[in-house]
Amino acid sequence: MLKFFRKIRQKLLSENRVTRYLVYAIGEIFLVVIGILIALQVNNWNEGRKEKAREREYLLFALENIKADSLSLDSILSRTKKIIDVHQNLIDYSENKISQEAVGNLDLVRYSEPNILILKKNNPNLPNVVKEQELRKVLLDHYLAIEWLEYTIINQNDIVEDMLRPFLAEKKLLNFSKHLETDRSKFDLVNDERFFEEFKNEELRQILFESGIKLRILKNNAERVVEKNENLKKAITSYLDKI
Repeated sequence: MLKFFRKIRQKLLSENRVTRYLVYAIGEIFLVVIGILIALQVNNWNEGRKEKAREREYLLFALENIKADSLSLDSILSRTKKIIDVHQNLIDYSENKISQEAVGNLDLVRYSEPNILILKKNNPNLPNVVKEQELRKVLLDHYLAIEWLEYTIINQNDIVEDMLRPFLAEKKLLNFSKHLETDRSKFDLVNDERFFEEFKNEELRQILFESGIKLRILKNNAERVVEKNENLKKAITSYLDKI
């Protein structure tokens, strides 16, 4: 092809046809420009196709993480509600509404909550990958809700691990012989008799008060993330159907 065009140029120059040569040269430049534009268009199309494939892959992975987070949130809420029930029972006991036996498993008050949500950890850059503005907003809103939940979990854990557990140990309210038990259903770490005796004093009640407040906030934030989890799952599924 290049030899063909070169021969035409040489023929026009040899015959001293300058005008025709200029017209030919402009035409040749035009063809080169068209070729470049077509090549760029094809390249952009290929890049766009790759980006869509990459976006789809990210979103499918995110959907799997959302499903895993749904199970984790169920566990968080289940544990939190059990602990809140014990806290409420302690309040009822302090007001002589129920007996000691009705309070429940006191071991629950010393439980901390593992931070096991994975969507944001595994997909930190997902909002930048998603092309649709509306879905990006849903993602960012969901990530913010997760941050608030994680912040609440950290606050609750700090109270349990830095205040409540050391207090229980300092006041010798734990059953030392039970700490090697492997069956969690048989745990009896807190000595009920000593606990209720210490519960008459204000210091333990104040620590439990702080823990109880954080637990209720944690529960509310977890319920909010559950709702947003479902909304995000629907939004991603709907978007995937369109691309």
